Amino acid sequence: MSTETVRPDVVPAADRVTRRRIGAIGVVLTVSNLVATPGGVLWPDPSGGGETYTYADIQPLRDRWWGLLVVLSIGGLLGVPAQAFLTAYLVRARGAAWATVGGLMMWIGIACQAVGVAGLATAYYFATGVDAAAGTAVIDSANDDLLHLFGLMLAGALLAALGTVVQVVGLWRSHTVPWWVSALVLFIVISFVVPGNGWVGLVVQVPMAAGAIAIAYYAWRRTSEAVHT
Repeated sequence: MSTETVRPDVVPAADRVTRRRIGAIGVVLTVSNLVATPGGVLWPDPSGGGETYTYADIQPLRDRWWGLLVVLSIGGLLGVPAQAFLTAYLVRARGAAWATVGGLMMWIGIACQAVGVAGLATAYYFATGVDAAAGTAVIDSANDDLLHLFGLMLAGALLAALGTVVQVVGLWRSHTVPWWVSALVLFIVISFVVPGNGWVGLVVQVPMAAGAIAIAYYAWRRTSEAVHT
């Protein structure tokens, strides 16, 4: 007679402290996504097309520009690690390696992206705080060096997006959430194809936010189920 015991794929019993902690992280994830969702609508369009701006583009709204980038950076620094953590919490057995590696990629990526966004905000904000001739010269110089202007930000965004995709693979394999949650989170791939600003960007951002909020809900619900087990 075999004495081997098969351990079910469930989260170990969680106490109420753990539940409150997961709930708090879920609130951070939810709020950060709700705040960031309309950000693309407020993002200005470059007058000359492309990705770079002129002195005249930023100077009239330099305070809004600075505030928007600060809010989006803080939201990303809080929301992306929160999503990575809660996904790893949900994926405990099958797919755990995917969730862990993807989460680390997301953390590193958003850190790099936030530093890049800070550099972008600084370059344009302070250049538009002086007269037009001097400010235009600084902005033109920055626009001619796209590697330093956008390099770290884009590299970080790409790493965070790839990490999200890797985590989605683990989430899919774990079967801990409905399939549509993973599908919504994967809209991050589409965000690299369509413009991130304007109403088109909002259409892409809404499913991503919904997927993140769903992860927060299912992580909190799982702690609730564990507490009452």
